Amino acid sequence: MNTIKVHTYPSQLQRSTIIPFRYRTLLYLNIFLLAIDLCINTFGEYLAANKYEQLIIFIVQDVCIVLSITLLIVMILTTYVAQAGLLCLLLRMFGFSMIVACIYFLLCAAIQILILLSRFPSDTFNMNTFSKTEILVLYIIQRTFSAFYYYAMKRAAYRLSDPHFYQSSKWLQNIWEKRRMAVTNVTMHASQSGMTTSRCICCAIQ
Repeated sequence: MNTIKVHTYPSQLQRSTIIPFRYRTLLYLNIFLLAIDLCINTFGEYLAANKYEQLIIFIVQDVCIVLSITLLIVMILTTYVAQAGLLCLLLRMFGFSMIVACIYFLLCAAIQILILLSRFPSDTFNMNTFSKTEILVLYIIQRTFSAFYYYAMKRAAYRLSDPHFYQSSKWLQNIWEKRRMAVTNVTMHASQSGMTTSRCICCAIQ
């Protein structure tokens, strides 16, 4: 009886499905920081018994946001795509998430400053802070925008879980081919017009 041998390539399959350990660590840490921020947004007013505890909670929230943005940048820079010289392409793919995170940080800082300014002058813990219209409006905007922040950061983190970002693949080869063609076209256009260009080649890749 003839037997059919099935050839398997476990190493290749593993490379295409397993996410690098360093990325998984950063991913879980980023989700943990988002969870802390969500808890502070939800229970921050109930956890603070005085204005000094309120200040500490705000500092923790700001640190979590800064660390979350930093981790996203680190995850982008440690990809194979970034190390291959296509950082501009990654920034175009994940720039939305970083912009949303920066706007959210500014909103948090603004509402925190207004709340602290209204509570620190008094000796007692002022619970009527949100009776002021400007504070209430900014508070609602900040809490609403937090949903976009959580969505953008989680979306970016899970997009970075694609194994194509961490190894050479057909997708990356196609990107390199587009880049080579873009370089050729830009060079030919510059030589014909006698002008130099400083445009990033990655930005020419569609």
